[in-house]
Amino acid sequence: MSNKFVLGVIGVWLVALTYCQLSPIQPRLSDQSGVVVAYIHGDTLRQEMDLIVSLESTLRESMYELDSLLKQDSEPLQLEAQELIVFANSGSATASEIDIASVRVNEIEQILQKMQYEAEQTFAFNESTMQAAIAAHLTETLRVFSEEQGIDVVLNWGLSGEGVLYGTEAIDVTQEVLSALNKTID
Repeated sequence: MSNKFVLGVIGVWLVALTYCQLSPIQPRLSDQSGVVVAYIHGDTLRQEMDLIVSLESTLRESMYELDSLLKQDSEPLQLEAQELIVFANSGSATASEIDIASVRVNEIEQILQKMQYEAEQTFAFNESTMQAAIAAHLTETLRVFSEEQGIDVVLNWGLSGEGVLYGTEAIDVTQEVLSALNKTID
């Protein structure tokens, strides 16, 4: 056998081994069947999904409206509190009048805090409603898309923090993992 032939066979063999080592391997989550895992850039979805952009814009407008109403409703109370403080500090108010002014200023403060709290709760509810609408739309769209494409699991790839965005029921191993975790405590 010639040296060129042996070197050629070794070269082909090395190329084949290198290809086998570097070729991507389809991930398997189960020994029973191949699982198709895909990922999406969640941060890109967040920035470019029309529904998110629209709902966030609506939420911002709602926040500005709430803030404007809060300022408008609180302005007369703040003016009253300032007038009471000026009167109490004027030197012409009696001790009884100072006590009455102090009680009223405290009442005003509580009213303003309640107004602030209610505005925050309204905003939090609006934000929660927006998040629920986005999650429902995303979940259903990913379910349909994944079924059409034969995808079993969709992972988020990005800084937004979610992990699995969609998974078929057959791949949910929560109970099995929980059981295994609880066995380690015994």
